[in-house]
Amino acid sequence: TFLSEYPSSSGSMITIIQDKSKLIDDIGETPSLRVDLVTRGELPTGYNSIVVPSEEHSKVHYEYILIELTAGQPYKVQVSASNDLGFGRPHASHPSELAPPVQKPSVPTSIILQVASRNSLEVFFSKPESNGGDAISLYRIDWDTNQEFDSADGVPIGSYTYIPSNNCEPCSHQISALVQGQNYFVRVYSYNSRGYSFEPGIPTPSFLSPKTAADPPESLTISPHSDTAIDIQFPPSSNDGGAPVKSYKVEWNGMGYIAGLPSPNRDYLSALYSPYNVQSIHVTADDDNISGVFRLAFRGHSTDDISVRATADDLRNALEMLPTVGSITVSKESFSNGFVWAVTFLTDYGNESSFGPIPSLSISINPTDMPDLFATEVTSVAGTSLLGTGARIAVNNELVAFKGYEQQKLTTQCKSTNGLLSGYFSLSIGNTRTKELPHDVSAMDLKRELENIGEVKVLRRIKQSNQNAFEWTIIFLEKLGNVPMLSVHDHLACSDGSVGPFMYTVENAQGVLPRMDGPFAGEVELNALHYVGRNVISHTIRNLTRGMRYHFRVSAWNGYGESYGQSRHSTPATIIPVDKPGPPTSIHMTSVDNKTLKISWSAALSNGGFQGISKYSVELAENPSAYNEVQQIIISASDSLSGKFKLGFDGSWTRLIPANADASQISSAITAMPNMGGISANTNQSGLNSSSWMITFEKNIGDLPLLTIDTAWLGENHISAEVVEIAPGRDIFSGDDHSTFKRTFTVEHTPEIQEIILESSANDMGGYFFIHFMGERSSNIHVDSDATTIQRVLEGVSTIDEVTVSIIPHTQDSISLYGQRWVVTFKSHRGYLPSLLVDSGSGPASTITTGGTLLGSSPLIRVETKEDGGIRTNFVTPSILNENKTYTTRISSLNGYSWSTPAHSKFGISPSKGVPSSPREVRVNVLSNTELGVSWKQPNFSGGDEVAGYKVQWDVDTKFDHSSATVRATQNSTDYFFVVRNLDPFESYFVRVIAYNAQGFSEPEIATHFLMYMNTIMISLIETGGNVDLTETFSIRYTSNQGIQRETNPISVYATSREVENELNIIGINNAVSVDREDRSNVFDLSGIETNYFDIRYRLSLVGDQDISSISINDENLGSIVPSVDF
Repeated sequence: TFLSEYPSSSGSMITIIQDKSKLIDDIGETPSLRVDLVTRGELPTGYNSIVVPSEEHSKVHYEYILIELTAGQPYKVQVSASNDLGFGRPHASHPSELAPPVQKPSVPTSIILQVASRNSLEVFFSKPESNGGDAISLYRIDWDTNQEFDSADGVPIGSYTYIPSNNCEPCSHQISALVQGQNYFVRVYSYNSRGYSFEPGIPTPSFLSPKTAADPPESLTISPHSDTAIDIQFPPSSNDGGAPVKSYKVEWNGMGYIAGLPSPNRDYLSALYSPYNVQSIHVTADDDNISGVFRLAFRGHSTDDISVRATADDLRNALEMLPTVGSITVSKESFSNGFVWAVTFLTDYGNESSFGPIPSLSISINPTDMPDLFATEVTSVAGTSLLGTGARIAVNNELVAFKGYEQQKLTTQCKSTNGLLSGYFSLSIGNTRTKELPHDVSAMDLKRELENIGEVKVLRRIKQSNQNAFEWTIIFLEKLGNVPMLSVHDHLACSDGSVGPFMYTVENAQGVLPRMDGPFAGEVELNALHYVGRNVISHTIRNLTRGMRYHFRVSAWNGYGESYGQSRHSTPATIIPVDKPGPPTSIHMTSVDNKTLKISWSAALSNGGFQGISKYSVELAENPSAYNEVQQIIISASDSLSGKFKLGFDGSWTRLIPANADASQISSAITAMPNMGGISANTNQSGLNSSSWMITFEKNIGDLPLLTIDTAWLGENHISAEVVEIAPGRDIFSGDDHSTFKRTFTVEHTPEIQEIILESSANDMGGYFFIHFMGERSSNIHVDSDATTIQRVLEGVSTIDEVTVSIIPHTQDSISLYGQRWVVTFKSHRGYLPSLLVDSGSGPASTITTGGTLLGSSPLIRVETKEDGGIRTNFVTPSILNENKTYTTRISSLNGYSWSTPAHSKFGISPSKGVPSSPREVRVNVLSNTELGVSWKQPNFSGGDEVAGYKVQWDVDTKFDHSSATVRATQNSTDYFFVVRNLDPFESYFVRVIAYNAQGFSEPEIATHFLMYMNTIMISLIETGGNVDLTETFSIRYTSNQGIQRETNPISVYATSREVENELNIIGINNAVSVDREDRSNVFDLSGIETNYFDIRYRLSLVGDQDISSISINDENLGSIVPSVDF
């Protein structure tokens, strides 16, 4: 038991160091010997020890500082000396105990300063090594722009008392409201009850500036530079993040149909932001032996046969003949054993369910298929029209319009179906808010308001005909990615007052951003130092693929972090590299009258790589005589001059001209050349051995090439011939001459005009019908609706933006029938549009409908396109010109981005009186079996003299050498009518009308049918024996010229005309069928004249040009009733 050595002996054991073999037990063996620890000594609480080595044997005084003690806690200390034998007896200290005093803490440790945001820093720190004997109650954090921390009148500009909680390790504090880019010094003090630490803790680093990644530029504008290059422009970053921007990164990637061609599996994110739907038609075979034809259908209407080797124009023309297809472009590519056509729909963008997708084109190679049997993929088999080993045709949807753009739907509706909406609302997103808008605001008005937040497309739909619910679909074309939802602020009310209206927005399609990698992706870094001081940074991206759409984005880097900051995406979202278009060609000027000219031209051969031309600039100017080209022709000989010569100009030649010709002969010969306008010629010299003429070009404009002379017929007397330019022609457009007439006119989009024509054989038309347009159906429209109601219903169709509607009575003198023309002008749509389709419930929607919900005598509604939408290539000047002046023109074309080089007219022209233009709207209608009624409107142009009258001509052929009549023009009359009498009831007649004035006759205008042409078929059901079963039925079967057969459902022998009409229209006969019923049975007709016991007659009026070979009756269930067809 260690009494005095403890605790010095703690942890040490006695060891045996002598040889134990000297020990022997009582049996002579060597015993075992060991030392065991019986009881381990325990140190007192708080005990610690330290061994201090003796540095020098001569040293007599030692000292040691005990550390990491608890302030205020008394401690006892004793010291023991040690030698080889161990520690001696300890000696207690004097005084016997002592407590370390409580004092200020040491400085915090592990202080780190970091950037938190663009206007804040964050400091991290740990507790001090010593708390000074008292708990740390708080820390003080100071910051200043000066490292002396005295910027605010001797004190730091900011200080914060941080009270630690939960023994934070490390502690942290964010210093906010700092100035971005400004350096700030930071220090931290620790504090206990005795005060702050003597010195502050200084972080690493000692100062930083608040910063973050630089903001992207506020905008990125892109525009074509050429057909392989695009210009980009953006302002410097408005927020550099706290450090100067060092570089900008511009990235791009190919989008659209062409971008997907290299890969059979199209990347979804490379097919974004297309303004159009694109579908492809692939014709392939196992061998190079494809032949035959196919048909295409779209929205229930089919084309005629199309050759598998059709050109792009052939396919476009075939599709644009369908009423459901508007403007399209078609391209064609050939590859091994096949072809592919890409069809771009320029005017069809879907319906309210999801704007963008449209139905696929469908295909048939079976001549007897109706459109509902077409498919998106077909394979050649025996008996079909597609030939070739393994030949097949498939349609793919390549691009969906508006895919990738955010789409949000705004809905307003009364909770009660009886309530009508009224009041106003506004929309907001971020800090931008619209003005108050009416509850039924049009799509275009809402679009104009929302474009304060960027370009959008808006489509409106009236959900119910009673005006208690509206929907607007908003497509964000500039704000890309996931756009925050629009907020609604409404002051709406419902008429019944019982419950309020709903108003809400939903996300139809979330916006997405594209990937920026792939075979057509690229990037460039721009050194920001090169653009210091510029308000706009411009750069041209070159070597792009012609015809491909590209998307761009830009980001900035200021050295903060290892990567660029957020990106700004381009406006517009995509663009095609476009060169300037070619100039118009074949400019032709003609005189309308003595004050007016008509200018016509052909479109440019190249549109620069874009979809088409968006407008033309037509410049018209008077060409003064001082600007005319003057050339002198000189011919001389060594002896007498004789014989003949020819003059040439720009590839054309005159007839032979005598060597001694006078001025009139020269003038006559030159003006006879097809490329020559008017000239004046003067004989300048005429002698035995020389002739000279002065030629002034009065109609050929500008600096002209010299006339050339062929002297082969002038003999051999050393002939000398030359043409000298006396005065070069000048271009009136390139000078600054303001003394002459100059005007510039812009020829832009012409809206499409379609007519909805209502007809019946008596003034008893009633009922209602529906309009279909690009896949969406309107609410019902009553036939007696006024123009305002029709406009409201049409604009309630989401695929129709803005229209105007006017109603024209559809009448002729002496014709008693009912009719109206509803003239619909599409104000905001561009290009050639799909046709409006009409639907009365008796069959598929088409351009003609009868029966169904229509009432009256043979009611019929049809649609005609009066004027195609698009850009015209002709222009009629205002009637402000002078007939004594010569005018010239030049025309430039714009493809949406660049103007072409202007094209000049070859000739000048003076306006002069002429014949009138043709009569308008010439129509003919059958009045009786010997009479035709002809109506027309006066010409648009009188030719400068009043229209004296009209010549009406009719004949059984188009020679019009049979008969004619004259109708005198009446002052202030615009509409004319004439009855052709005494005609042969067994002949068909052609009719035309010609206007005339003092200058002569206009071009004739062939008359069209006043009413829609109808082919009449009579079906008779007759039974003479008095044995009729009321359950008997029949069906009507028709066969087309292509062999297509269709048959109605069984029809009762007592069916009404409407029931028969509906059955026929349901089976899809081209256009429509109107049916009248006559009952000649004895029970109703007791005259005994052409009557029978049972005698029902149905008169079928087949409207329009019908593709029908035959009509027959299936009489399996007719019993003794005998059917007959008079076709």
